[in-house]
This record gives sequence, structure tokens and C-alpha cells, in this order.
Amino acid sequence: MPRPFINDPQPPFFHNGLWHLYYLWNNDFPSGNGTDWRHAVSEDLQDWRDAGLAIRKYQTPYGDPWSGCVVVDHDNTAGFGPDAVIALCTMPMQEGGIGQSTTRWVSHDGGYSFTFDRTVMHHPKTVAPGSAFRDPRLVWMTRSRCWILVLAEASKIGFYRSTDLANWSYVSGFLCDTLGTLECPALFPIQISGHNDATKAVKWVLICGANGFATGFTTGTYYWIGAFDGTNFTPDDPTGQWLDSGSDFYATVVFGQTQITDEPQERLFAIAWKNNWDYAIPVTKAGYFGSYSAVRSIALSQEAGRLKLTNVPWWNGSPYSYESMFGVHKLRHKLTPSASQDLPTIMCGAYLFFASFSKAAEAWPEKIQIDLQSGAGTPVQIILSPHEGYVTLDRSKSGFTPKTDPEWLKPRNAALTFEDHVNILAIVNTSSIELIFNDGKLSMTSLVFPTTRPDQPRITVHGGVCILNNYSTASYNSVFK
Repeated sequence: MPRPFINDPQPPFFHNGLWHLYYLWNNDFPSGNGTDWRHAVSEDLQDWRDAGLAIRKYQTPYGDPWSGCVVVDHDNTAGFGPDAVIALCTMPMQEGGIGQSTTRWVSHDGGYSFTFDRTVMHHPKTVAPGSAFRDPRLVWMTRSRCWILVLAEASKIGFYRSTDLANWSYVSGFLCDTLGTLECPALFPIQISGHNDATKAVKWVLICGANGFATGFTTGTYYWIGAFDGTNFTPDDPTGQWLDSGSDFYATVVFGQTQITDEPQERLFAIAWKNNWDYAIPVTKAGYFGSYSAVRSIALSQEAGRLKLTNVPWWNGSPYSYESMFGVHKLRHKLTPSASQDLPTIMCGAYLFFASFSKAAEAWPEKIQIDLQSGAGTPVQIILSPHEGYVTLDRSKSGFTPKTDPEWLKPRNAALTFEDHVNILAIVNTSSIELIFNDGKLSMTSLVFPTTRPDQPRITVHGGVCILNNYSTASYNSVFK
């Protein structure tokens, strides 16, 4: 991606044989502010190429374009013709006062450039001018033939209805006052994987960027599973879940093979901004100006008696599998505490790492520690604790430290069920690590800046033995890295 500073992605869509992604880009950082919408295209959601600026900042009296979404108006609801490409985005100013507004833009060249059309939603007088009223996302309701717009409004997510993408009426709101300022919401239906009862096999998911400091987390992507009747979203459990348990998986967008409508899809996609506003500016001292996660394939599955979203990388046109990435390799090596297991040296700067473990003698060891940079390097430590049922990602000893406070230095812990087997996929590069456990049941994404190139991975076990079933590495290249 072009430099410098980038942040929120917008939900990609497929049109005229290409995936189109827009993202917020500040070419004037650090001396100037404001974001353009920069454009990238891809045939396969894996290799992306730059397509220039789609919406330039400060071209209207309303400021610069912030987050929003783009839809292909197949049914000509807005009157620009069938299949017109229309963007809605937040802008920081509006007519006649201070406050955030939702604006409409139209593309006449298939999404490569947009022209400002109008402001379609004004900051309500009942909402404080300086508070959030932003990040519109859309769902097309095929049965009632209307659009539902989802909007972040401080501690509320608002729902609005329109038939023409211009005139909006408020229909309801979902309140949550325990997660700070909510941002970048999305609403979508999804089928439950492997469900035999088709009448009960669909759930609606409400997702947003959230702040977990009150519970010892950080900022991240939070979601609730429930029902949406066209007016109200009702969660099955008011206590939601984190989509990713790392420190740097934010402003997540969700999209499908086809446009998001009330017709559920079995599998959707997600992309997140790999950063955290607590240190997004300090990390630029390491030459990091923002990037995006690998495209994740997300599904809704029953895990330990609870529905949850699982997520794995989208790889060569299908969800990740060990065989598709690495082929088939059998190792079956017994690991003991008496000596570390040094693995073959990794020579490339960005790589994939996979390891699969199973318990030996009907019991797991107390700890399995994986150092992904060791020897002369600065280790990123992954510690599996089967007896306690959690995983730890520790970057505190790994290279550049932008801030010496808990938001950066505190190890991240996440619950993981250990049965007979456990596997881990790591996507590693010079600025981040993305961990996927047990084929998507848990993910952890965090920035990390090792001061030396990757060297020799090392596995150490404590308090018992286990079996290393498989181990593989491969080089990895992505425009998002």
C-alpha cells in the first residue's frame, strides 16, 4: 500500500470482475491532517494493486471523507441508473453548524472516482455536536425493498431506513454503555455452519469497534449474535464476544461474495486495521504507518455450547487449510523439558508458521512455549497453558517499544479449549503477528517490531511432555503486510 498513514478500511465489494477496497489515507502525515479514500483492486482478495484516489479530501465545505461504505445499486433505488456505484461516508462538518454528517457520493466509472452528491443525514440536535455520529454501513432488505443503515452514535448503534439512499428515518437503537465509544458497526445475517434445521440455521450479527479497558482488554472488534426483524436487533446474550483476542484488530469490515442483504450467506469475509489508537502515532517511529490483516473467512459455529464467529485466512480462493498452505507432512516427535526443540532456520522476512501438538500419556504438559524469533533475535513468545485453558501472546521482549505502558507491554491472554490436539498458524512479518488456533476457534493479532530478521524458532515444554505432530514454514507475501 502507498505510504504514509492509513487507517480504517471500508467494506470491499465485487464489481466488473474485481474486488474494490477503499481505505482512509493521509498523505500529509505528520505535518497535515485529513484523509482521502484511496482505492485498491484485486482478483482474488489476496494480491492487491493500487488504483489511486477515489475521493479526495477537502473538495467540499464539509471537510474530508471518513469511514463509510460503497454499494452497487442494482435496482436503481437512488435514481442514478441500475448498478450505479454509490458511497455513503461520514464527513466532520455539515451545513449550518458543527457536527458529523453522512454524505452521498456517486461514481460514473465503476468505482474509480466519485462525485459529491448531497448530505443525506445531519447530526441530530439531540446528540451533542462533538460526539460520534459516523461510520455508515448498509444492508439491503430484499423482502421489504428498503435499505437499513447502521450508524455509530457514541454508546449506541442506530438503525435507519430508506428506500432511496437519500431520505432516512430512524427506526431503533442498540445501547451499550460498557465499551466506550462504539465505531465502525456492521449488521449481517449468517448461516450456522453444519446446522440441520434450516428454519433455525440463521442468525444476525451486530459487530463494532469497541473499548475493553473496563475488563482488562484493549480496543478491538466486538460482536453480538441475535435476531433482527427489520426494526430492532435483539441479542441472544447481552454479553457479546471479541472477534480477535489480540491488541491490534480494529475497525473491522465484514463483506460477502455478494452484497450484504437479508439473505444469509454461509461464509463471509473480514479485514481489520492492524493498529491501536493508544499507540498508532508512536509506532510510526518504527516506520510503521498502518496496515491490514490478511483477509479472514468467517463462519458461525457452535463451540462449547455457544455460538461464535470463527475466522481463518482466505487462501487461494478457499478458507485456510493446513494441506492447502503447506502440503502434508508427518513428524510425530516427542518433546520433553530436558532440551529445547530448535526448528529449521527461517530465512525470509515474512513467513507462515504452522505447528500441531497432541498430548502424550493422556496428559498435557503445563506449558508449551514457542519463540518465533530466538537465538540472536528478539523473541515473540506464544505460551500454551493447557491446564489453565488459555494462550498467552507476549511481545514485551520483542524489539521496538513505542510506549512503556500496559497497552503495549501487557501480555495478551485468551481462553482456548485443549482436547487431544491443538494447532497454531502464525502469519509473521516485520511489523505484526496474526495467530490462528485450532482452525479458527481463536485468533490473536498484534503489532510486533523485532529488531533482527527472523532466525530460528524454538519450542520449549515445561512440566510434562507432548507430541509435535507437524511443523511447516513458508514464505508469505501480501500487500497488506
